[in-house]
Amino acid sequence: MEQYKESENKLDETYKQLHPQVHSDFEDEMPKYWGEDWTANTTIGKLQTALLHKPGEEFLNVGEETPWPPHESSLEAWRMTENPDLDELVEHHYNLKDTLEDEGVDVIVRQPDPNDRPYQVKSIYCDDVAHAAPYGHVILRMYDHIRKGEEVPTFKTLAENNIPVVGMVTGDGMVEGGSCGWLDEKHMFIEVHYPRANTSEPEIVRANEWGHQQYANIIKSQDPEVDIRMNPGYGTRKGTIHYSMIDRHTSVGKEEWYDPYLVDWMKAEMDWRFIEPPEELSSIDTRGFAKGPDTGVVLEPGKILTTDQYPEATRWFESIGVEVVEVNIDSLVRPRNTGSIHCCVGSLKRDAEPDEPATYA
Repeated sequence: MEQYKESENKLDETYKQLHPQVHSDFEDEMPKYWGEDWTANTTIGKLQTALLHKPGEEFLNVGEETPWPPHESSLEAWRMTENPDLDELVEHHYNLKDTLEDEGVDVIVRQPDPNDRPYQVKSIYCDDVAHAAPYGHVILRMYDHIRKGEEVPTFKTLAENNIPVVGMVTGDGMVEGGSCGWLDEKHMFIEVHYPRANTSEPEIVRANEWGHQQYANIIKSQDPEVDIRMNPGYGTRKGTIHYSMIDRHTSVGKEEWYDPYLVDWMKAEMDWRFIEPPEELSSIDTRGFAKGPDTGVVLEPGKILTTDQYPEATRWFESIGVEVVEVNIDSLVRPRNTGSIHCCVGSLKRDAEPDEPATYA
């Protein structure tokens, strides 16, 4: 007992003299302990590291009975518009990967579908499952059967690449990345009940709101100064502003397409600029709202990566001073599939935004 007490007292003095508690900030220590400064809380800062998923055996099961209710065998049940050709999908995946790498972007490929009968045919849309906090990433929680389970291989992929996962949406919360957008490092919106505002069941409504609130809480815990607007999603005209940005506080679209209160906030807080596209390049999205040509993935301010499906849009972007890189991936995106190139590319690391945007015609 005497030896134990003596050892305890010595250890106590050791802690006090040589191992005091250290006050430090997580973000300051990221390069030392996590290898890099893993920040991506911007849509237009220069893209440094991206997350992709290589299509795999899951696509060979399309058309069979789904492993989720109502256990149908149709293409619609798999949320596909055509019978997929796996060789073509893989070819287009490599087109996208090679193009990003040619632009100096490090590409991390997500782990394959871990299920004994693979089914995650929508995991090609990496941007939906993990989104940036001010420092590190948050694993979101998918809302329907076809996408549930993507969280696990996404988490494992981030972990094996030493990318800090600083939170997860848990409980009955649900949130997917398409409805979340960083407008700059201090302004973000999280829209409730998007992308599928197809139910008014109170349990689902509250679960969506709780998921979005969890994500907002994680962001606020790291940076209380971030202004997060919780768009209600009951028909509000947000569109996908973060899908149409080309530079700091600059997006393609008409002001009248969006909720007037949202526009007032963006102008008052960020001096936002809307560049009006030609009528022939405008369209109606799945919710019936007008939108301009998507800007795809912003590689850096004033430079975008888009598909080669819309040459008229490319010519217009170039005419106003935007540099465009095109890639052929049409089996991965609409209209042959259900997502966009923006959905395909998860932003894992981006540089800070410039202080001022460039001038466009």
